[in-house]
Amino acid sequence: MLTSRITGTLAVLTMAVPLAACAGAPDGGGDAGGDGNTVRIAHNTNAANLPVRIADEQGFFEDEGIEVEFTAVENISTLPPALGRSFEIVQTAPTNMIAASGQGIPMVAVCGATVDREQNPTAAVIGSQSAGITAIEDLEGKTLGVLNETGTLHTATKFWLQQADVPLDSVDIVQVDGPAMADQLSAGRVDAVETIEPFRSIALAEEDTVDLGDPYLQMAPEIGAVLWGAERDWAEENAETVEGFRSAIEAAIQFIQEDRETAETVLQDYTGLSDEIIAQTELPSYTSELRPEDLGVWLEVMREVEDFSGDVELADLIPAEG
Repeated sequence: MLTSRITGTLAVLTMAVPLAACAGAPDGGGDAGGDGNTVRIAHNTNAANLPVRIADEQGFFEDEGIEVEFTAVENISTLPPALGRSFEIVQTAPTNMIAASGQGIPMVAVCGATVDREQNPTAAVIGSQSAGITAIEDLEGKTLGVLNETGTLHTATKFWLQQADVPLDSVDIVQVDGPAMADQLSAGRVDAVETIEPFRSIALAEEDTVDLGDPYLQMAPEIGAVLWGAERDWAEENAETVEGFRSAIEAAIQFIQEDRETAETVLQDYTGLSDEIIAQTELPSYTSELRPEDLGVWLEVMREVEDFSGDVELADLIPAEG
């Protein structure tokens, strides 16, 4: 059994909707997937992806000789099989990478994205006080709204429930779109939600809600739940592009720290969220760092609550230079 905090050791693509492309970026393929050095990138529309959009808007990719094309795919668990065909770099999660490796998909991390820390949690299980939810143990026999059942957040929540001796089959799981979570909670259609920014801040602004805690932080005091991945062969053949991608992300993270107002404008542009919601949003702790230790934690949790039994070499998922 896992303890309450682990100190661990080291699909089919859904219909995708093009978001935007760097000015002048052509559509085809080439050394890096497009004409010249065009990189096709897929991500969903939450705050974790702000640096990659800033890197485009502020010309940091251009500075590295990279043109980009973005595609919105909300369920990122569908993305690993599309690497090498539809995309060069995708937003992914440690659980997705581990599962892909177990299925023989040669995927590798190329850049970090966010880290959850006790000082800056970006996920939460949020309960309705009127439904009697003030602690994780109260979820037994209740209805929990989730963004999806295949992501790291739900895996972490299941781990937390198990550690609290809440039978997983006693909790009714309902999928709820992020923007609707606060309303569904207020209306009593769900008793609690597991969510991320910006939807976390929106739900917590309601009078009746209570923050039960960040599921990720039940696993470790600090852990990454999102990163950027690519097909191994492509990453090895395009090492300069990968390094340029990471450098552009680092520049974007610095920019966000120095110009929050512009960063919020970019966030609003690609999420379509209102001024009020953007103002309430707590931005994640961004990083370009690759964190191999996190994969060990995630693998242990997957074996515990997802019945994952795949044979995975974690060292193969992180480049030696990472």
